[in-house]
Amino acid sequence: MFGFLQKNRTGDDTVFHVHTFRCHHAEHVPDEAYVKEARRLGAGDIWFTDHAPFPGDPFGARMAYEELEEYLETLSELKRRYQDIRIHIGLETEYFPLFDAAGYYAHLRSLPEIEMLLLGQHMAQTSDAPTYSFSESKDYLAANEYKLLGQAIVQGIGSGYFDAVAHPDRIFRRCEGWDADMAAVSREIIEAAVKADLPLEMNICSAEWSGYAMPQFWELVPETARRLVGYDAHTLYELRSRHRDMFMLLETLDPAVCRVSGKIGRGELQRRLLRETTL
Repeated sequence: MFGFLQKNRTGDDTVFHVHTFRCHHAEHVPDEAYVKEARRLGAGDIWFTDHAPFPGDPFGARMAYEELEEYLETLSELKRRYQDIRIHIGLETEYFPLFDAAGYYAHLRSLPEIEMLLLGQHMAQTSDAPTYSFSESKDYLAANEYKLLGQAIVQGIGSGYFDAVAHPDRIFRRCEGWDADMAAVSREIIEAAVKADLPLEMNICSAEWSGYAMPQFWELVPETARRLVGYDAHTLYELRSRHRDMFMLLETLDPAVCRVSGKIGRGELQRRLLRETTL
C-alpha cells in the first residue's frame, strides 16, 4: 500500500504522475516549480514519475542514464527543503525482459531514493536481438501493437517490480472501434492487476486526447479493483488544468465517478478508487 494518501497539513489532494524537463518532451522549468504549484493548489502530496532511463540510452523521450543520479539528488533536496508537502520520487518505465534478465529493475528497486516504479508500457520488446515494437510498420502496429503492449504489461505485473500500472487503456491508441480481441487483452491485464493488488491508473492526459482513453476498458474493471488518478503532467499548465478538470474528464471514463462528482474532494476520490473506502 502506498503512503501517498496520508493527509498532510496543507490538504489531502494528491498530485500523482508528474514529469520533468529531463524527458525532453516536458516544459523546461525547475522541478521546484511543480512543487510550488502543487502547494498552491492545496495538495498534500506530489509524485514525480519521470520516464526512466536505460543503460546505454537505447531509447529517446526520456532522461539520459547519466542524469538519473542528478534527478534523485535534486528531488531528495526538495524533500528536505519542503516540510509542508510530501514530495515522492518515482519512475515511469516500460517492462522489457532483456533488462529484467540483466537485473536493471532490481537495481532500480534497490536505490533508496526511489519510492515506486510505475509501469507505463509505451513500446514492447519483440525479440531477443533485441528489437522493439517501434521498429515495426504502421500497418503492423495498427493490428498488433495493443497485443504486444498488453502482453508486456502482464509480464511486468508478474515480475513483482512495479507498484501501479499507468494508462493501461492507452495500448489501444491505434485501434478503431472495439472488438472481442481487445476485450480479451483488457481482461488479461485487469485480472493480473487484481491478482497482484496493483492499482490501474485512470490517466487524465489520456482522457483529453481522442483515441487515447477507452471507456470500454474501464467498463470491464470490477469495482473491487484498485484504481488511482494520474495527472501525467508535462507542463505547469497541465498540472493546473487537470487538477481543475479532474472530475469532468474522469466522468468520460468511469460512470462511478459520475455518482460522486461534486460531492467529494479529489483526495477522497483517490482514496475511494484505491478501495480505502467505498465508491
